Amino acid sequence: MNGTAKSIIRCLLAAALTVVISYAQSSILGVDPGAGAVASVIVVSGEVHLVSPDGETKLPSDLRISVDCHHGDQHDGGSTSQSGQFSFRLTPAQGAIDAGDICNIEAKSFGYESTIARFPIRQVTGMVNVGTLEIRKNDSGQSPKKERATVSATSLKAPANAVKLFDRGTRSLQQQKFADAAKDLEAAVKIYPEYAESWLNLGRARVSLESLVPARDAFLRAAELDPQFAGPPAELGLLAARQNDLTSAAKYLDESLRIDPGGTYQICYSDALVNLVLKRYDAAERSARAALRFGETPAQARAEYLLGMALLTKGSNVEARQRLLKYLELSPKAPEHDQVMKELARLDQLEAAK
Repeated sequence: MNGTAKSIIRCLLAAALTVVISYAQSSILGVDPGAGAVASVIVVSGEVHLVSPDGETKLPSDLRISVDCHHGDQHDGGSTSQSGQFSFRLTPAQGAIDAGDICNIEAKSFGYESTIARFPIRQVTGMVNVGTLEIRKNDSGQSPKKERATVSATSLKAPANAVKLFDRGTRSLQQQKFADAAKDLEAAVKIYPEYAESWLNLGRARVSLESLVPARDAFLRAAELDPQFAGPPAELGLLAARQNDLTSAAKYLDESLRIDPGGTYQICYSDALVNLVLKRYDAAERSARAALRFGETPAQARAEYLLGMALLTKGSNVEARQRLLKYLELSPKAPEHDQVMKELARLDQLEAAK
């Protein structure tokens, strides 16, 4: 890569770094700050495919689509057609589903297990196609219970009075009443010091109150209490990025994605960015591709250009050009538009010289 290309990439990364800091500042609500307004109705569609070693294609008769968008609350997405097609409607404004939630979609049937599709509620168009869910028979003949890395196992042992304070504090957190949230969440961990989720949300409240050192202490405490809980390292990574400690940010964000490989768009994008700045190009490419699994919307266009830049550094110019073009297609008024166009022109010149 020549000096001009390196200069362009440095400029692009400088602009992108402000976005990950914005993510860190808004992570309290779990919301993608650039994602635009929430559609009043979101139509979700897709299909189910049976994977069978003997070539069987007929879907089980009791197959239903399961929707989980809000802390383990299950919603029924209905049945599928005989060919496996499905479509259902979500209404985020109804209160059971929040704008910042990530939805998990899977197919359920007795004796089968399913892959899981994920997408953020905060969509621009209101139309989501989750692609293909694959189901297959399992050995036990029973549907396995999936552990969710986004919820701490310590919560199962929390006494009722601590849970009540945690719930009230979390509602205050979502309503941006940060001082009230911190008060209730501190009371919850005083009653039950092993309450990892309460420590996590307490850290988020403290970040919003600009109490960054106590916030970090709360996140570290949550991570110590439950090493298999993806939330604390994610928040530690976002906080480190906000403080421009990119080495620590990459360490914590990588750890969060190791625990929960699906992660969220926010975490995948942020991990891709900090690893790209640190010249860890393979990790940057991997996380950028993970971010793109959440869909292609104008708000998510930056994942395309992060992937494009990672590929450029690795000499994968053909796909890099495709990704940068996609970025401009999704975000035609991008602030980096002129710089990206110069890089595309350089790639065209290299191709013509062959």
